[in-house]
Amino acid sequence: MSTMFTAPTAAHGIAEHWIGRLAASLKRWWLTWRIEQAAIAQLCVMSDRELKDIGLTRGEITRAVRRELGDRLFGRSH
Repeated sequence: MSTMFTAPTAAHGIAEHWIGRLAASLKRWWLTWRIEQAAIAQLCVMSDRELKDIGLTRGEITRAVRRELGDRLFGRSH
């Protein structure tokens, strides 16, 4: 009789585990997206001269921010 109760409990534990991992992944994605948006906004208010000083053009802002964050998050170096 105890096996009837352990199977649903085990399945419930597995479901909780995957839901927890999904929630953590969504939170990480959302936080990364917010950081990207803040960095892009800060760079967009800079003058063309300021951007040139740091080696960027307006057209490169989004790609540069996403590449930099991706490299930092995943431990890649240039």
